[in-house]
Amino acid sequence: MGKSLIDTDNAKAVAPRKKRERIQIMEVKSREEWFKLSRDQFGRPVWFVRVEVTGLRPRRFGPFSTKHKGLLFLDHLLNGVVDGMVDASNDLERYQVRRRCFGARAGHYPITEDELCSQWSR
Repeated sequence: MGKSLIDTDNAKAVAPRKKRERIQIMEVKSREEWFKLSRDQFGRPVWFVRVEVTGLRPRRFGPFSTKHKGLLFLDHLLNGVVDGMVDASNDLERYQVRRRCFGARAGHYPITEDELCSQWSR
């Protein structure tokens, strides 16, 4: 056969492109106050992520070489938080005020009360 335009015998193997890890759990766009730029002991820039949860003191995690790696860590952290929120919502009825159903009574208008106030009148 004739010669090909591309010499496949001498072609270099191309390494497969590494897939970039994606952020999946975060519901809101990141904000600048979440990040703190600092320098490590060699003078290279590093990033810290500030996490604040209601009821806990603010915490700083890092250092990360890029903001994206910090966001990947935050996404992983949020995955655990979401699991905890699902568990908490399953136990929510233990802590919530029970709802009272007020139906129509025979021959009378239905009773309408504020659910929160009615709990104290028992």
